[in-house]
Amino acid sequence: MSRKQSLSISAAIIAIIVLVAFASYQYGVYETYQRYASLDIDVGTYSLHVTVYVQRVGEEEPKFWSHHAGVLTTIGKNWIEDQLGDSPGTDPAKWISVSTSTSTPLASWTQIPTEITTGGLARAAGTYASTGDGQWTESYQFTASATHTDVQLTGLQWAASGNNNLLGADTFTPVTLNSGDKLTVTWTVTAS
Repeated sequence: MSRKQSLSISAAIIAIIVLVAFASYQYGVYETYQRYASLDIDVGTYSLHVTVYVQRVGEEEPKFWSHHAGVLTTIGKNWIEDQLGDSPGTDPAKWISVSTSTSTPLASWTQIPTEITTGGLARAAGTYASTGDGQWTESYQFTASATHTDVQLTGLQWAASGNNNLLGADTFTPVTLNSGDKLTVTWTVTAS
């Protein structure tokens, strides 16, 4: 075998080893240690509308005058951000919860179904970060201390526990977590 053929075979073997190692890291070995889910969720748009009625002297009923969309100011967006995400007088919407429920989120919900409260995935206070005018994130990294099969639903709430405090909910691709696995949930909120 010539030196050139030997080098070609060696290069091919090294390339195969690198590809196998990369594939194992991306799709197998790494997955058993740490799993992440990142969510960018638009929980809606805040809007302002102004409706004006005029009631003339001597007339019993007011008459519709006009209706226009208002302008949400930059300082107004930042106030909403402060009230919901940063440091209001009451709890901000910073508490992140997760569930294995397969339910599709509904606007009528007040709490996510079958919220997980044990095994390292109990509701937790997210970390607030401003990302612009009227834009912020709440993020938390859970560490499982038990096995949780098909975690796939998250909620953003304004209280550390209980019902009637759900700001938003959304699903993500189901993931099974083993003890020691990490799950990072990031809510991105925009008032525009």
